[in-house]
Amino acid sequence: MSQKKFAKNILKKFKMENYVKINTLIKCRVNMSNNDEGEKINPTIFKSLVESLRYLTCICSDILFGQGLMSIFIEIPTMTHLKALK
Repeated sequence: MSQKKFAKNILKKFKMENYVKINTLIKCRVNMSNNDEGEKINPTIFKSLVESLRYLTCICSDILFGQGLMSIFIEIPTMTHLKALK
């Protein structure tokens, strides 16, 4: 089962088509906090990306940890959280 088209649509929707491919999906020992002082962003955009990635975890289990970790910040995301999620 392939979700290549769905994944490409996610990249397009969140303006990530030109991002460089990486092997590690989330930086090791990433330190994030709900008290991050960064610029607050629209939670709707963050939630939409988290939910899109949640759907992909059904067939791409390698993104499960990163997606789960970032969903902790779904209520009050900052730009730092969005960059890490992307």
